[in-house]
Formats: sequence, C-alpha cells, structure tokens
Amino acid sequence: MSALNEFSLREALIDTGAIRENAAVLAARAGERPLLADVAGDGYGHGAVESARAALDGGAVWLGVSTLADAAELRRSGIRAPILASYPVDPRGAEDASVTVGSDPDVELAGAALYGLVSDPELRAAMRVSARVVGTKTIERDEGVSYGYTYRAATRTSLALVALGYADGLDRPASNLGTLWLAGKPRLIAGRVAMNAHVLELGSDSAAIGDEAVLFGDANAGEPSAVDWAAHLDKDAVEVVSVLGAKLPRRYL
Repeated sequence: MSALNEFSLREALIDTGAIRENAAVLAARAGERPLLADVAGDGYGHGAVESARAALDGGAVWLGVSTLADAAELRRSGIRAPILASYPVDPRGAEDASVTVGSDPDVELAGAALYGLVSDPELRAAMRVSARVVGTKTIERDEGVSYGYTYRAATRTSLALVALGYADGLDRPASNLGTLWLAGKPRLIAGRVAMNAHVLELGSDSAAIGDEAVLFGDANAGEPSAVDWAAHLDKDAVEVVSVLGAKLPRRYL
C-alpha cells in the first residue's frame, strides 16, 4: 500500500449529482413556485459554487446566500442566476441589480433538503465524511484509552486509531458515545476525541492501517447518515456538516 498523504487521511466527499437530483425532486414538488437553493455558509459546508451549479442544473432558479460578498463569489465563478442575499454587509455590492438584498421573493426555499439532510426516501445525502486507520493495538481488560482514561476496556479488545479529531470538526462530546462504520459494523469511539485523531473499539475484530472508517454517508447505501450522527450529539445535521465541510479537505464527484 502506498504512503497515506494528508488529503487521503480524512476527507469530505461531495456528491454534486445528489445535489442536482435533490434539486430536481424539490423543484417538481414546488410546482409553479421557483426553487431557491440556499448555498449560505459555503453551501452548508459542501462548497457554495459547486452546490450552486449542481442545484441550478437540477432546476433551481434562485440562489440564497448570507452576504453580498458571498454573492460576489458566485458572480466571479460565472454564475448569473438571480441571488437573494440576507445581509447587506458591503453596500457597494448592491450595484449588481440581479442580487436582491433582504426581501423575500415568492419562491420555494430549499435548504437542508437540498443536501439530503432530512429523512426523506426521495433525497440523497450529498456529503460523506471518512478517515483512515493509522494505527492498531490490542489492550487487556481494565486498560485505559486516550486522555484521562475515561474509557477502560471491559475485556481484551482490539483498537483502531483513526485520523479524525476535534480540530477536524469531530465533536469532542462524541467521546465514548459516537460510532463510526468500520469493517461492516458500527464501532464505538473509545475514550476522548483528540485534536486530530480518535480511537475505535473493535472487540475481537481487527483492522489494518489504511482501512476506511465512515462517520456518515449515504443511508441508502447502508452507511450511517448525518441525521443519525447529529442525533447522537443532540444536534442538527446542518450544524454538523457545515463544520466538518469547512474544516476537511473536500473532494467532488
């Protein structure tokens, strides 16, 4: 196996096809009302420009952003669709007559649903977050793991060190609570989440360096969903993906 580089250790994989297909479903549901694709917050962490293009391809008519600076980024990328900006941070940007500031046009808003962040069988998740196993170890009963030894093994168990931590957007409250999908099963985060890594409990199973652990992805493909992961932490899926998408290297399909 080749050496792992920084990009391959952890990533947010963005499926622009899912955004396009979700937009088509939502546009059809909207009927006569034009669909406004919300790409605020850098497209909810999916990338504003890429998300905007996919949504427009799927049938969105308007784009929604937070500030005029965000609108200017879309314009610089060549996007010419009408834009609604919520906050006029820089009034100089208002010279673009196709950017509406602060007033709601008669549109159907597509936010979380555009990115598949709701429980809806017709919509697909657009973000998949995964990281690689970078180390393995076996510990004996009562041995502790990570800072403060807040986890101690109930029996002899294998562990996998995974390259994803709180500096990458993995919430530290997930310590001893959240699970990642590895080798066909959900695996408990053992001990405290560290800055750029965490440990998974494997029991009698094993993992190899380079194996992929999935935080969340496409539930239709059998992977845990962002909605489920957020529920572990009593959070909204939008908050979770926006943070992770902003901090991780993004790769696009």
